[in-house]
Amino acid sequence: MKTISLLVIILLVKGYAAAQGNVVIRERFKFKDTVEIDKYSPQNNGFSAIKLKMNPGEYNIQNLNDFRLLKGVAITGVDLVYSDFPVGTDFSELNRKRILELNMHLPEAFNSEIIEWRIVKQTGVAQTGGIQNYFHGIVVYYRPMPTFEEEHEEILSVIEGNAPLKDSSIIKVMQRNSHWKDMLVVCDVTGSMAPYTTQILFWINSNQAIKSFKQIIFFNDDEEVSNNQIAELDSAGIWDIETSNTKKVIKTALSAMERGGHYENNLEAVCYAIKKYPENKSNVIMIADNWENPCDMKLLEFLKKEKIPIRIIVCGVVDAINPIYLDIAYATGGSVHTMEGDLREVAKIGEGKIIKFGKQRFRMSKGTFQPI
Repeated sequence: MKTISLLVIILLVKGYAAAQGNVVIRERFKFKDTVEIDKYSPQNNGFSAIKLKMNPGEYNIQNLNDFRLLKGVAITGVDLVYSDFPVGTDFSELNRKRILELNMHLPEAFNSEIIEWRIVKQTGVAQTGGIQNYFHGIVVYYRPMPTFEEEHEEILSVIEGNAPLKDSSIIKVMQRNSHWKDMLVVCDVTGSMAPYTTQILFWINSNQAIKSFKQIIFFNDDEEVSNNQIAELDSAGIWDIETSNTKKVIKTALSAMERGGHYENNLEAVCYAIKKYPENKSNVIMIADNWENPCDMKLLEFLKKEKIPIRIIVCGVVDAINPIYLDIAYATGGSVHTMEGDLREVAKIGEGKIIKFGKQRFRMSKGTFQPI
């Protein structure tokens, strides 16, 4: 389906924005062409969903209390649903107000280019009547945040052979790149990364003789603005271990999962890793969450100057990869890897060149990859 890109400028006037006063927000939304369907029902896409209800023809959200269920989760998609009734009416202004209403309560739905937005037009009302029997409003898809107890149980069940792996993306990347040895692994253990942490531990337990990994750094920060590791080592939000003993690695991983604060300090962890283990800085692998952006991109310039190539295994890719990881690989002379494929020598992609990776196409523009 064709995708159109709109630059939307929203003016929040005093009163509507409460204490925030007059604010101008600039956001780039990617809407698929309006999906037409008789009567809407949420997508069966493997994610959880919350329905934010609105009355036909209105933009106020009726169930504001449900926003508490979206606190701290990764937003993966948004459906804005309306009815073409009376038939042929222009609903663009109503939908603009509904977008503004969501932005006021859930700005996180607008902070990532991989969040899939759809405008869904229901056409069945004219034939069936009963417009109140149709859903109107916004549906937010999200990846739920498991409890530490659930993550702990999932990891041990797989390692002990009592449950199968839920995902095999890292395993497939490692199998395709069997030449990787003695890697310095920097691994995200925030939020919903348990299936991927499980794979790392499963791989170590099953392949101890291969010695793919030499050191592992788990990251899960408790501060939104990460410390600058350039000046001195700071272990806040970082746990490291240098061993192939699975029990010790599991213990360290679980400690990082339980004690962290769910901020993705990816680059801080890389800086920590190369300072503590400089002899292995050319073998860095980053295990990253596709649905989250690193909170410490300010450190990328340092890594670029140090010429530290980062091999990035991106976890949780469904249809779209987060271009921020392509940008990191480009800046550092690294590579990007998903369950489906490998993108090597990213830094050699020239200005203006269009590449295809997975189901997407990107244009290189001034050091960043712009989705087409």
